[in-house]
Amino acid sequence: MTDLLNQLVTFIGDNPTLANFVVFMIAMGEALFLIGLVVPSTVVLVGAGTLVGLGKLEPMPIFVWTMLGAIAGDAISYWIGHIYKGQLKTVWPFNRYLSLVERGEDFFLRHGGKSVFIGRFVPGVKAMVAGIAGMVGMNVWRFTFINVTSAFFWTVAHLGPGFIAGTAFSAIGEVSGRLAAVLGVLVAILFLSVIVGRWLILIVIPLFSGSRAALVTYLARRPDRASQWAAEAFNPDHPRSTGMLVSAFLLLVTIPAFGAIAAAITPGNALERADTAIRNLFLTLRSPLGDQIMVFLTMLGDGVVITIVAAAIVGYLFLRGAWRRGVGFLIAMAGAALFVPLFKLVFHRSRPIELYEGADAFSFPSGHATINTVLIGIAAVLVAHDRSPLTKAGIFSVGIVYILAIAFSRIYLGAHWTSDVIGGLIFGTAMVSAFAFIFGSIHNEKIGRWWLAAIVCCTIALAGSFHIRRGFDAAEANYAPHLPQAIAMTPANWRDSGWQNVPARRIELDGETEEPLVLQWAGDLGTLETSMAPLGFERAPSWSLATLTGFLVGQTPAEDLPTLPRTHNGRAPSLVLIREDKGDNPKRGGRWVLRVWPTAYRLDGNGYAIPLYAGSLVHERVSYPLNELSTVRTDQDLPAPRENPLLGLDDAQVKARDGGLTVVLAGAPRP
Repeated sequence: MTDLLNQLVTFIGDNPTLANFVVFMIAMGEALFLIGLVVPSTVVLVGAGTLVGLGKLEPMPIFVWTMLGAIAGDAISYWIGHIYKGQLKTVWPFNRYLSLVERGEDFFLRHGGKSVFIGRFVPGVKAMVAGIAGMVGMNVWRFTFINVTSAFFWTVAHLGPGFIAGTAFSAIGEVSGRLAAVLGVLVAILFLSVIVGRWLILIVIPLFSGSRAALVTYLARRPDRASQWAAEAFNPDHPRSTGMLVSAFLLLVTIPAFGAIAAAITPGNALERADTAIRNLFLTLRSPLGDQIMVFLTMLGDGVVITIVAAAIVGYLFLRGAWRRGVGFLIAMAGAALFVPLFKLVFHRSRPIELYEGADAFSFPSGHATINTVLIGIAAVLVAHDRSPLTKAGIFSVGIVYILAIAFSRIYLGAHWTSDVIGGLIFGTAMVSAFAFIFGSIHNEKIGRWWLAAIVCCTIALAGSFHIRRGFDAAEANYAPHLPQAIAMTPANWRDSGWQNVPARRIELDGETEEPLVLQWAGDLGTLETSMAPLGFERAPSWSLATLTGFLVGQTPAEDLPTLPRTHNGRAPSLVLIREDKGDNPKRGGRWVLRVWPTAYRLDGNGYAIPLYAGSLVHERVSYPLNELSTVRTDQDLPAPRENPLLGLDDAQVKARDGGLTVVLAGAPRP
């Protein structure tokens, strides 16, 4: 995986013209009137900045083209507003988003000319302000000056974080490529989660204001008490109605989602296979420095830290006289502390490694993920209560980063399966939503929200540092990598019946089974490669810029194209061999691809141990659309029985599985 990412980065870096075009179009699209609401500029531009920091792109061209795109987008929006003025509100698609247009007008009237500068940095408004400036007749030269100036600082704000991250990843990569890959995955998860959260709070929720008004009007006309209560609670004029509506929606989504995950973790299910595959993947990515970082994060979510932080929050709420919220917070934390071990006992699911005793020895759901979600989620709800959407987005972004960092550490360290962590996050979110729904309408309990935020942050820092200083070495030993021991079989037992224990099909990262595993090889892979050479097989081309560009050129021979990456149970193939297959039509090239992965078994004899591998043999058809591209598509998972090249291996033995699948055993001598 790391090699593939490196090759992708290299390809982008060696095609700067393409990169310049992409950042220009994204920056321009982000600033276009209304269209910019759905353009993912932040993700792309931070990614471009990261490539600059990695040294794969020149900084000046990327900066200039990004800035020019931002200037062009705002200029186009300005002239659209200037030419059509008030008519925009009556034509599609602007008439479908009147609330957003009016929001942009209010923002412009409130801030005047400087709104063009400020608005570029405000999600949900930035795609509207330039067009509004044109609608109200702002002077073109004044607008142009502000447009260019704001575009400069906006470009710095978007490329800068990526540049810093890329520089840091480049330095980390010099220490450990695996650590850089792990931190890259973590940063990507956190970044995308924050972007999605901000997008929901600042853009999606305001889009449904019209639908909510219609629903409230309908409920208000109904005579029953429940409808009247709902109409009053969700009235758009009610300042807390949006939060209650979002909380109700999350409750309706998270409760059945938790039930679905709980039902899907039964043995033999695809989700269980996915958990194992992801676990194996992270085992290959672990490094000493990465372990230390993740142990630090996971210890911030330990019970002692949670207890101290929760006590500080409760004490502060009671001190301020916020009795109802304080009691509600206690109930939520106590409920999470009660239900997590109860669920663990009910589902009785084993952890990937042995860590604790009693109910905590079991795995589903993750206590760290659940209780930290409840703790930090409710704290964020209390701090963000009655704040502006932008402030709420910032507060929840910080909370999401903290929660997901701890949750990710549990998966990386092997303390939990991935589904345990997802289930814990969902269950914790349900409890936070219930708290927000019940206590969101309370307005007569005064809370010093920034004081509360400071208390939470300081308590986490103090309690966390004390706990980590005391127990870091012991925790690092507990979370040390636990590599699974290979299961031993004798050669005779393997050829007799033990071969049936090896999975019959390749298992993807999502747990789904794919093509059959038609080869079991016992022995050294160098010997397998040598044995396959007389049968026409050779090592597949590795991923590089030269081989990658082969897909972009027509008529590239099949033997010159790298094979598409495939994992089995979370592991990359240990060996990939190909054999060209011209077939009956020489204009339509193809190839056989043999991929071999390690298994959980070994063959033991008198003083020797032989590793056991499993392999798939698939046929790929290479096509050349318009003679301008070379594409690869798997069109056959099994060779015809009489044409199976694996039968040419020395001492090959064919075994039949239930359902008609066959597997060739080779490599180890018969006893």
